[in-house]
Amino acid sequence: MSNYLTYLQKISNSKTFKRKYDYFRYNYGKLLFFEKNNIESVLEIGPGLGEFISYLNSRKIKNIDIVDNDEKILAYNKSKFKINRTFQANRLADIEKELSNYDAIVLTQMLEHIPKEQYKEFLTILFDHLKENGIMIITVPNMANPFTLCERYADLTHYNGFTDVSLRELVNYCNLKKAKTFVKNFDIPPYSVVNIIRGIIQNILHKLILLLSIANGGTYSKFLTPNITLIIKK
Repeated sequence: MSNYLTYLQKISNSKTFKRKYDYFRYNYGKLLFFEKNNIESVLEIGPGLGEFISYLNSRKIKNIDIVDNDEKILAYNKSKFKINRTFQANRLADIEKELSNYDAIVLTQMLEHIPKEQYKEFLTILFDHLKENGIMIITVPNMANPFTLCERYADLTHYNGFTDVSLRELVNYCNLKKAKTFVKNFDIPPYSVVNIIRGIIQNILHKLILLLSIANGGTYSKFLTPNITLIIKK
């Protein structure tokens, strides 16, 4: 999408940048730096306006490679942040031989933009380029939350939606050997009074949805934040 950078800039400002930065700091920070302290190299697929890169730079990490299908997105991030290399590709297989091996690989609201028939190739390539003891973080819209339907269908480039169940099935489908996986909520960072109040209200809402789901019967999930994160460790 040639005008994607312009689109992102129109819907973003300093407040939205800071909000996303805080989400990464709270949700990814404890996965990358509290459990594992030797993160040196990172690959991000779909960097957007660089909110996660900005967080990595604040942690003194500069060995960052980024992949996107939009040349302007790559050039923008290269001009704003300290990164290593950029790769423009519509399909990961086209640049597989150019990728390094990484301590961490991160995808945020990106997997839903990939056709199902490419999942196995895509995740196998990423897992192959993950170092031993490395971590892959994949955050996607959570279809177990009924309010996420708007996000799922408001974007014509979304091919699929996920729940914690389908994310675990995805790992088995891709046959990622030696992979250790778990799913967690993508939580509101409690860095302000407003966010603390939002978190309390969200928690009450999710308990209500869970009770209704149990009463309704069938398959339901205990993971109900608007986004959920799949963690794959090697």
